[in-house]
Amino acid sequence: MSARPILYERAGADGLCPSPVCWRTRIALALKGVEAERRPMRFADVEQLAATTGSRTVPVLAVDGRMIVDSNAIAAHLDTMAPSGPQLMAGDAATVGADLERELGARIGPLVGADFLRRLLPEDRDYFKQSREARYGRSFEELETLRAGLELDLAFSLGRLEPQLEANRYLGGDEIAWPDIVVYSYVAWIAFASPRSMPELVNPVRTWFERHDAEWRAICLEPAIPGAPDAEPAP
Repeated sequence: MSARPILYERAGADGLCPSPVCWRTRIALALKGVEAERRPMRFADVEQLAATTGSRTVPVLAVDGRMIVDSNAIAAHLDTMAPSGPQLMAGDAATVGADLERELGARIGPLVGADFLRRLLPEDRDYFKQSREARYGRSFEELETLRAGLELDLAFSLGRLEPQLEANRYLGGDEIAWPDIVVYSYVAWIAFASPRSMPELVNPVRTWFERHDAEWRAICLEPAIPGAPDAEPAP
């Protein structure tokens, strides 16, 4: 690695990165001991982002002349680039992480989307609202009337983690792996985006989350913009 990598990530209100998929890359970089310069990008910066990186979405990691797009691809690249630290994508970690991402993303996005708007820059809020309502097939107002059912669906998905965490310290087994980062980022996103939507975690899921939260919350909520106010604690 000849130069300091550059991480293109989502810009948010108060200088904080509001994106759980970008948080995953922050955590992966920290676990690998790799420091990266952060470049916050608004949704409104999509054309600039595409011209610079070839991608219209974040995160993107620019390293040694390459543009690594998507948090999953970045984690896999870090396993090769920085073999010290946990092997995040070893074994079936990539497949398990992808399955968890699909399930939790479908459960959590419709539940927290309306509240998440306040975490975005004002110029990005209309785009986010319109794009997510199109994705979910319902307006945020309609989703609010379905809140009780959405909360039950989320509780069911989190409950499915209990057997794995009863048998192992981590979702990846004996070592931290990509599934731990994926699930942590989504649960932490609920607390950050929509505290009223935060489920009551029961053991062993609560113990697992709190163990990671002691370290990873500070990584996720470290201001991306120099001089920004200190990150507020997640509820």
